[in-house]
Amino acid sequence: MPRILGTTVPDVHEHGPPGAAPPAVESVRKSVRHHWAFARIGMYLLLASLPLLAISAQVFGVVPMSTTGALVIIPLAATLAVLCVFAPHPIDRIVGHGLGWGMFACLVYDVFRLDTVYLLGLWGDFIPKMGTWLHSGTDTRTGAIVGYLWRYLGDGGGIGIAFFLIALALGLQHRSRRTVLLAFVTFAVFPVWSGLIGTVALSPRGQHDMFPLTPTTITLSLIGHLIFGLVLGLGFLRARGRLGQHWPWPPLLPVRTPASASATESVGVAEISP
Repeated sequence: MPRILGTTVPDVHEHGPPGAAPPAVESVRKSVRHHWAFARIGMYLLLASLPLLAISAQVFGVVPMSTTGALVIIPLAATLAVLCVFAPHPIDRIVGHGLGWGMFACLVYDVFRLDTVYLLGLWGDFIPKMGTWLHSGTDTRTGAIVGYLWRYLGDGGGIGIAFFLIALALGLQHRSRRTVLLAFVTFAVFPVWSGLIGTVALSPRGQHDMFPLTPTTITLSLIGHLIFGLVLGLGFLRARGRLGQHWPWPPLLPVRTPASASATESVGVAEISP
């Protein structure tokens, strides 16, 4: 059976010292694996961003969500699913964790949101209406089923995938708990929450199709996204030990190890000593 490039975990030589250079053939194969990893991550990030962008495109009247879903999102998701089965890659494990934690964070967010919608009556629920955009119908019961599937798999899961990939690329797995949680909450506010509010505020039918912008709705939506970012950050903290093993490159941000921190402190003490 032929071996598919891009399906193996990078070996120990990939990030080793220059003196431990592997044979030329291995170098070519590892280079190909890197190309596969870049392509894979790019496809995942595209898929993760499209469900949210499709909502904005619908509200601004650019392209219907049913068209975006049928012609772009579903085919791309199916392609990646086939690749995961027949050409698995370590990145897929990161994506699986991001998808699961993103859906769970969205569920916790909805415990708060649906309480304010259906028990307190502070604002409306536009998810069933969004579902009707997807199946090109007017039945809100069907729209609720379709809309919430889209919300959890597409919006929540997609954001989780994107956040986990970006966090590992930046090297947040090496940072403190406070830094990780602050980063995830910040990402949930900008660009996710700010993009939602911008869509509602700037599109001609945003407040009619989604929800009116009032101090109450702005505050409630912000609190919901803060909850989402916090839960997602906690999920990343729980899984980062395993996920870091599957990330193939050094982090973009410098990693401050305990040894380097101690050396820096020693130098500082020496400089101020008489």
